[in-house]
Amino acid sequence: MSALPERSLFRRLMLGFCGVMLAIWLANLAWDIHETHTTKQRDMQRELRASALRILVLMQTVDGRPPAQIRPLLHKMEELHYALYRDLGWYVPALQTQVWRHGQLLYASGAPVPAAAAPERLAVPDGWVAVIESDPATGVTVRMATQVIGEWLLQTSSIGYYLAPLLFSLPFLLLPAWYIIRVGLRPLRSIVAEIEERSGTDLTPLAPSPFRELSPLVDSVNRLMRRLVERLEREQEFLADAAHELKTPLSIIQINAESLAHAHTPQRVQEAGEGLRQGVRRATHTVHQLLALARSGPDSDAAPLRALDLVELVCDRLALAGPLAAARHIDLELEAPDLCAMCLHRESMAALIDNVVGNAIKYSPDSGRVAVTITADAGLITLAVRDEGAGIAPGFQRKVFERFYRLPDQDQPGSGLGLAIAERAAIRNRGSIALANRDDGPGLCVQVTFDVTMAVR
Repeated sequence: MSALPERSLFRRLMLGFCGVMLAIWLANLAWDIHETHTTKQRDMQRELRASALRILVLMQTVDGRPPAQIRPLLHKMEELHYALYRDLGWYVPALQTQVWRHGQLLYASGAPVPAAAAPERLAVPDGWVAVIESDPATGVTVRMATQVIGEWLLQTSSIGYYLAPLLFSLPFLLLPAWYIIRVGLRPLRSIVAEIEERSGTDLTPLAPSPFRELSPLVDSVNRLMRRLVERLEREQEFLADAAHELKTPLSIIQINAESLAHAHTPQRVQEAGEGLRQGVRRATHTVHQLLALARSGPDSDAAPLRALDLVELVCDRLALAGPLAAARHIDLELEAPDLCAMCLHRESMAALIDNVVGNAIKYSPDSGRVAVTITADAGLITLAVRDEGAGIAPGFQRKVFERFYRLPDQDQPGSGLGLAIAERAAIRNRGSIALANRDDGPGLCVQVTFDVTMAVR
């Protein structure tokens, strides 16, 4: 499996900062364009109207003169309009001036606005504004049109006008941002360095972080370390208990093996051989129980729960327990519906059934009865196993779930792991297990309860 490409949190923050800068610049550009097409359009219309009124005043003073004398004056008035932009060093927008007198075109500049058939009709290109002012006393109509400042700003020659502020400000913004982000990530690098400097056995908690943003990370790491410490302690305890439990059958095997090697009579050979077989059986049973205990825990297998028929699974396990029950003439009874589909982990659930049913057979008297029932009622699915043994005193009903714990004065052979396996398997399958002495006679009832929401409908 190929490794994922390494990604940089520092680069991610810098790109985010640049993205914010770009978004602000684009918003400013959009606002500038909006201003160009609204506010500046009204401003230029006012400037045009002022120029047109000045031309009307001029026409009043030269009324009666021939057109050849008036046109130079009108051209000079048009030049005064241009002078406003030239003196300020601004871009000079295109301008169209038309002066009509008594319906006849007296003057027209050469800008690309076509002359109309009448002074009242005015058609201007996109991006232009126009005004029409008339003086009824002299019969003069002035039409003026100009290019709106802003259309030219968006041309290729004016791109630098917008890019220059962004480009000039980048070094003064990115360098402080680079420094701030590096300093801001320093506490995170300190946590990484603290973890890297530890040995493989040092699981002590990290020091609390003074930063609110890093406190959840430190707390999560510390919780993980606590869980690792607890798991290691459980495993060490498990290994110690397992070694102690295996010591007895291994001692029996060793003693009988030595006796068998030095036996001189057939009777002694037979006794040593039987003791050797008994030690092997006990050691084998303990090892199998230890493996079942390790596999029944919730963290031992990441396999998801699958839809299974609980009734079918119980029938299969009872069939395997049949020879053990038949050897002591114990009846196995099952009362269950035809189908009970649930989400289960098959291996751990089989271990639960085997241990609970096996204990019921072991502690029931000869020719007794073990009843297994499966019910679905009030939102719960319950698996109950009832035997006819001596039961367990209430004060010991929780202790028997501890690993390797055996009741006082218990003469039945065993490892003390059966109910511990059953409890862990119940948790693995999202259920719970409880013990209670029977009310209808001697015996113990083991009840495993599952939430019905885990069942497949």
